[in-house]
Amino acid sequence: MSDPHTPPSTINLLSFGSKIVSAVLARLLSAPIRSSSKNGAPGLYKDVAYTAIRSMLSDLTIAQTRYLHKPTSEIYEEFCKRENEEPKTVVTGDDVKGHWLGREDADVVILFFHGGGYTQPCTIDHLHYLHRLVTDINGDLFTSPGSPSISVLVLSYSLAPEAPFPQQLKEASSMLSYLLQNGKRSPTSIMLAGDSAGGSIALSLLSHLQKPHDGIPELAISEPLRGAVLISPWVSFDTKHDSYVRNAEKDVCVESCLRKWGGMFLGTVEGETIPDVVSGGNNYNEPLLAPPSWWEGMHKLVSNVWIYGGADEIFVDPIRAFAGKFEEGWKAGGGGKEKVVVEITEDCAHIGPILDVMLQYEEKGKTQLGLENWLKEIVLKAP
Repeated sequence: MSDPHTPPSTINLLSFGSKIVSAVLARLLSAPIRSSSKNGAPGLYKDVAYTAIRSMLSDLTIAQTRYLHKPTSEIYEEFCKRENEEPKTVVTGDDVKGHWLGREDADVVILFFHGGGYTQPCTIDHLHYLHRLVTDINGDLFTSPGSPSISVLVLSYSLAPEAPFPQQLKEASSMLSYLLQNGKRSPTSIMLAGDSAGGSIALSLLSHLQKPHDGIPELAISEPLRGAVLISPWVSFDTKHDSYVRNAEKDVCVESCLRKWGGMFLGTVEGETIPDVVSGGNNYNEPLLAPPSWWEGMHKLVSNVWIYGGADEIFVDPIRAFAGKFEEGWKAGGGGKEKVVVEITEDCAHIGPILDVMLQYEEKGKTQLGLENWLKEIVLKAP
């Protein structure tokens, strides 16, 4: 494999940028003869923005992204500087880093795993979204001294292809262990959350809690975690689902890019090779493969689960299929049906709540508000 840290040439970067510009211009010129409801995202702004993102992802190499994007820890430092806040980073005994948004002594902490196809660092827009989430929820919850509070701890996990699975699971487990032992927190004061690949990391960690993964230290909890939030979780590497065709021009994700990144994550491809089929997945890293029985008893490990999918994203069919299996296993194992919420939002693409922040929308959408209300209920509810 070529060194992903070798900077791309100027010609390479110019070619990369020109392809994005060309795609955007072509999309704009074709807008008058296209039905956006059938062949694109709702509204010209979103449609063109999604086109730009798809064009970028279709040609993006690891060398380019390592050159263009700072590591998660540097992005966090930059964010704190912009917000005039003191950075608060914790490091586990395994040298795994986590970055705080909000107070370390908050009543409930969300351990968050960012998306990015396992190959990309956390974006500053993720941090903006999470910071606003914490600020607004705490503002709504505060009615008197002693009101419950919430905070977020963002895991700075190792990226593929340099670090394939199960390194991400190992680091997620290490940080959860840190919160339980060094942070002296009860499981009921901790929630797991993640978007896209990060949502799958959250599920991987839940699987590890129930059925320890080989080579990763077992982590036992005395009572269930307070909740889990799965935003457009990447639950399947199979790109043959109907939604990959149906929503190809309505979403920001690109099939070929996902096959490449999936192979990098599993360690089954060389260099920038795009495999025809992503192979090597299992119940821990490709949750849709797990039968309903795999999720039986999960209510003993996490009390509440919120699953989001955008009706216009290419992941929506596998998300629906996974949610069905998860709910079946949850109920068969004795979990209450009302404890699992599945939200499929119309006219929304991949990671809708966070994508709106990336596109600079100031007004919160339906899904953002729905998640905030659900989180407030979970924080206020007795564990």
